[in-house]
Amino acid sequence: MRLRRLSAALLALALALVLPAATAEELASDLGGSLTTDTAPGSGLASDLGGSLAADTSPESGLASDLGGGFQGTIPQEELEAMKADMENADLTIGYIDPGYLTLSPVNCTDWDLVSVNQLIYESVVDFDENMKPVPMLADNWTHEGKTWTFNLRSGIQFHNGYELSAYDVVRSYQALNMAGESNPYYARLQMISSMEATDIYVLTVDAKNTSLLTLYAMAFPVMQYETLGDEVPRGTGPYWFIQHDDAGTVRLEANPLWWKKQPGITSILLKKFDVAGDAIEAIRTKQIDMLSTTSPKASLSRKLSGLTSMDYPTLTYEMLVPNLSEESSILSNLDVRMAVMYALDRSILASNAYLDMAIQCEVPLVPTSWLYESQSAIYYYSPERALQLMHNAGWVDMTGDGTLNKRNGIMLVEPSIRLVTYNEPTGNIRENAAYLIKDYLDAVGFNVRVSVLDKSDCRDAIRHHNYDLALIGVNLSEVPNIAAVLETKGALNYNRYSNEEMDQLIARARSAADEATLEKAYSDIQMTVVRRLPIMGLLFRTGTVLSTRSIGGLNSLRAYDNFNGLEFLNGE
Repeated sequence: MRLRRLSAALLALALALVLPAATAEELASDLGGSLTTDTAPGSGLASDLGGSLAADTSPESGLASDLGGGFQGTIPQEELEAMKADMENADLTIGYIDPGYLTLSPVNCTDWDLVSVNQLIYESVVDFDENMKPVPMLADNWTHEGKTWTFNLRSGIQFHNGYELSAYDVVRSYQALNMAGESNPYYARLQMISSMEATDIYVLTVDAKNTSLLTLYAMAFPVMQYETLGDEVPRGTGPYWFIQHDDAGTVRLEANPLWWKKQPGITSILLKKFDVAGDAIEAIRTKQIDMLSTTSPKASLSRKLSGLTSMDYPTLTYEMLVPNLSEESSILSNLDVRMAVMYALDRSILASNAYLDMAIQCEVPLVPTSWLYESQSAIYYYSPERALQLMHNAGWVDMTGDGTLNKRNGIMLVEPSIRLVTYNEPTGNIRENAAYLIKDYLDAVGFNVRVSVLDKSDCRDAIRHHNYDLALIGVNLSEVPNIAAVLETKGALNYNRYSNEEMDQLIARARSAADEATLEKAYSDIQMTVVRRLPIMGLLFRTGTVLSTRSIGGLNSLRAYDNFNGLEFLNGE
């Protein structure tokens, strides 16, 4: 422990000696007279991502060279060896799942576990509170007029290399993430921005594509020190800084002594890599690691083990039934039939039995913890009697006494037949199990359901060609509460091609809402329209869980992109 403290102290001393915080005057000189940036993704980034960047200060590059030749001669070799990063012991060891090559840079990182870990290293201009409402982080405050936003950054915040945060760093980070393309987790939200300009050292001007307050969600991306954008791990401003990683994918983080908030109680963290979730879950069961965040259903039983504590959080994976709305090919084009299906399902049992208690019920594609969620949209409850009444209203009755409903079609009796299509994820058959449970509920009220488990592409084709009645699918939504993707006529996740002029107008109203009250009203109207007309039939959001061998009461407001929020305030004991 004494050697680890010595290492951190010397590293901090090195940064103080070699990389003092830049003053506003120095930054102005560095930035030159014009701070306007071209919004084309890649403009001006070649030099930033090239080889002539700030020296790597990570321990594997050698503390001797970082501290300069003169300093090197004053430290005996045995002390330099002792100062090497400890890759076996830390205050906290966290497991993460990554079957590929370790990539920590937010520019290239696409692994969800590491995206969440990066919240410990990087901070954003805007953060979210427990209700996913935008709040200031690196920004002290903001104003907006029409589509133009002005963000005033906090002064005196330092990156891990000692340089002071400036608006220019924000602009360069925006450009780098934008240039990374659609695979980057932050790319979609950045498309809400038309241009971004550093108009002063601490002043950022953003031109948005719409007047909506939703623009604030676009400002929640990791800010990196612009001279280090091409580094393996660019420098951030967060509570922990990167120390080292080894060939096995183990990463060491230590508390950032330059952090602008209260110093973390946990001073060192080891991140241990696992290829599959099952191995990581076994590791926490056997206390090889102290903490793990996972969305794997295999963790459902582990939450109940003695010696482990857990905390659940909503993911952005939304499970829903997509009805075939074509009058020519499906009985689900009838609203009464769709409502009957919703009343016929016990979604609490569906969540516990099929989704193994790793789900929360929700009838609209907006996480129930969101400040924009309309609680009045939870209108469907388990009622087989109500389902039967709605089917009778639609002309379906049991004419043969066998429990299956019928309707006359000329001289023929037809049944309310439903082809339910779905697909499995590579990691399990949860969705298949859910489909068969749904079949049982619907058969019990007189439907005749046939389940087809397809691969994902075939399921998509079946929906596209109307060769189905109901499709049980999962969609990955965004932290930006942009439900237009599912409901708008041209929405990317609008698989049944639902088109309604009133819905499109409601979505347009949300896009232009410039104040909280108008935005809340627009979102309330959208959600109530969804549950009344059922263009989609919402079931639930999948959840993840943080498992720990120690108390995690300090964690709070966990979400899909930030599984360890508040970890820096946990007790280090």
